[in-house]
Amino acid sequence: MEKLTRHTIQWFYNLLAKGECETLDFKEQLEDKTVFGKAIKNYAPKYEELAKDVVAFANKKGGFLFIGIVDESKELNPDFEYIDAKVFELVRQIQDRTVPSITLKPHQLKVKGQDILVLEIPFSQQMHRTSKGEYLIRSNDGNRAIEPHEIATIQAEKGLIIYDQKTWDFHFTSSDIDKQGNPVPGWQELNRMRDLWNRIQHEKPQSPYLKNTSFEFTETLGLVKEENGKNLPTTAGILFIGNQKALKEFPYNQIKYIRYYDDGAYTPFEYSGNLIEMADACFNQLKSEIKLKEFHFGLFREYIEDYPEVVLRELLINAIAHRDYSRQQIIEIRKYPNYLEFESPGHFPQGITETNFLRKTNPRNPCIMDVFREINYAEKAGSGFDKIFTALLSKGKSLPKPQQTENSILVRVEADVYSEKIAELSILYKQTVKKDIDLEKLLVLNSIYTGQKLTFQQLEESPFINTWQLRKILTELQEIEFIEITGRTSGVKYIIHKSKLSGIEDEKEYLKQKKQSIFKQKYTILKYLDEFEEIDNKTAREILNLIDDDIYKISRLLKQLKDEGEIVVLRNDKGITYYGRKK
Repeated sequence: MEKLTRHTIQWFYNLLAKGECETLDFKEQLEDKTVFGKAIKNYAPKYEELAKDVVAFANKKGGFLFIGIVDESKELNPDFEYIDAKVFELVRQIQDRTVPSITLKPHQLKVKGQDILVLEIPFSQQMHRTSKGEYLIRSNDGNRAIEPHEIATIQAEKGLIIYDQKTWDFHFTSSDIDKQGNPVPGWQELNRMRDLWNRIQHEKPQSPYLKNTSFEFTETLGLVKEENGKNLPTTAGILFIGNQKALKEFPYNQIKYIRYYDDGAYTPFEYSGNLIEMADACFNQLKSEIKLKEFHFGLFREYIEDYPEVVLRELLINAIAHRDYSRQQIIEIRKYPNYLEFESPGHFPQGITETNFLRKTNPRNPCIMDVFREINYAEKAGSGFDKIFTALLSKGKSLPKPQQTENSILVRVEADVYSEKIAELSILYKQTVKKDIDLEKLLVLNSIYTGQKLTFQQLEESPFINTWQLRKILTELQEIEFIEITGRTSGVKYIIHKSKLSGIEDEKEYLKQKKQSIFKQKYTILKYLDEFEEIDNKTAREILNLIDDDIYKISRLLKQLKDEGEIVVLRNDKGITYYGRKK
C-alpha cells in the first residue's frame, strides 16, 4: 500500500468508516497486565495473537490496527487508556514476535474526546512469519495461512522476483537438433523458436536480438538463463517457445472468451498454447465480430466501429503481457450487447492505480513485453493505453474504466457513441490541420465539452489532462477556433467555439453559457455603482479587464442595463456619458 508520511484526522476518520477489510482491523483492547487493560496472569498470548495480525497485513498490502474500538459495535471502548510507555512496549513485543522483525508506527487519534491507538503496519518487500513459524496473509476481514502455490505470487507482488524471468529445471529428454547441430532442449519447441526468430527478422531486421546461434538468441531475449552451470528456461521462454510438455506447467495460461447475445444465449471460445498463438487466434475472432454504424456530420458521413480494431488489439496484448502468471487464474473476455470487458489475473503493479494508469508504467513482465515489442505486437512502454484512449475519444466513445477486484484487473469498454460532437470535432480538426488530432488535445476538448464551461484550474484537475502542456494546448485550440473563452480575469472559462456548434441544442447551450458571462459583467458594474455612484464606458472596460476594442460591447451592455431600469444617464461631459444607479 502507499506509505503515507503525514496523516490528517479526517483521513483516519475515513478509515474508521470503512469497517474491517484487508487493510483495517479493530481491537477493543489488549487485555494483559502491562498494556491497555485489566491485570491477568497470562498476557503473552495476546501479543502473539496481535503478531499474527501484523504478519498477515505486512505480507499483503500493509494496514492499520485500531486499538480502543469494540470490534462488533465499532463503538469506543471507555476503558481503553493511551499511555506512551505502554505503546513503546507493545511495539517492542511485536518486533520480538515477527521474523524478519516488523516495526510498527503508532498514531494517537482523538475520537469524541477519547484517545485511541492506531498502529500502522507498513507495506514490506519481505516475506514475514511469526516467531512460531506461521506464514499468514490478510484476506478480506481475517487472516489465513499462505498456500504453497501463493508464495511465488506474493514474492512477485513484493518485487522479490520478476516472475517472467523465474527459471525452471525440467528433466525432459532432447529429441531434436538445431541448424548448428546442437541438441534442442527437451522443453523447447524448435518450430516455435524459428517462428519467433522469423517474426523479429521480418519486423525489425536490425534487431540486436537476432544472434547467430539459437542459444545466443534465446539467452539475449531472456528466454533462457544460466544458473549453477545449467541453461534453464525462464517463464517467458516456456510461454513463447516451450513445447506442450513444458506448457503443462502453466495450465492457467489460457484465454476464455464468451460472447453473450440479447436473448441470453452465448458462444464460448477457448484459447491455449504459446502467447503468440493465443493472441493471434483470439484477436482474429474479436476482429471478425466488429460492427460498423453510419453517422452523419453535416455534409459528410463517418462509419464508426463498435470496438475499434486498435482497441481490441491493445487490450488483448495488455491482458496477456501484464497478467500475473503466478496466479491460478485464466484471462477472461466477456462481450455483452453494449459493452466488452477484459479481466486479467493480478493486481496493478506497484505504483499504478485506476487514476494514473495512463501516465505511469511499471511492467509486471518486462521480458514478455520485450518480445512483443520486437514482433510489433506492442510499442514503447505505456503507449498501449495512449492508443486506446485516442481511438475511443476520436470516435466519441467513453474512456475505458479499469477496476481492481480482489484477484484481477477488469477493464470495461462501451460500444455506444456517447458524444457525436467529439467525433465530429476530431474529423474537423483533421480537415483543418491536415493531421489526426493527438490524445492531449482530445482530452482537453472532451473535458471542455462534457464539463460545458471550465476554468483553467478545473481543467488542470480533470482526469488524465497533461498539466505541463495545458496552456499551450488551449492556445493552439483557440487559434484554430475550436474553443473560445468567456468571462475575464480570474473568471475566464473555456467553451467550445461558436463556429463548431451545429445543432440547435448546441447553440442553446452556447447562448446559455454566454448569457451567464454577461450576467456576471452586469453584476460587476452594478456593484461598482453601489460603491462609487457613477461609471463611464472606459471605467467599465477597466473593471471588467476588457480591451479598447470592446468599447461597443460595453456600450451595448450599458444600454441593456438602462433599458432594464437598473441605471440612468447622469450627464454627458465632452462626449462622455456617465451612468448611475436608478433611485
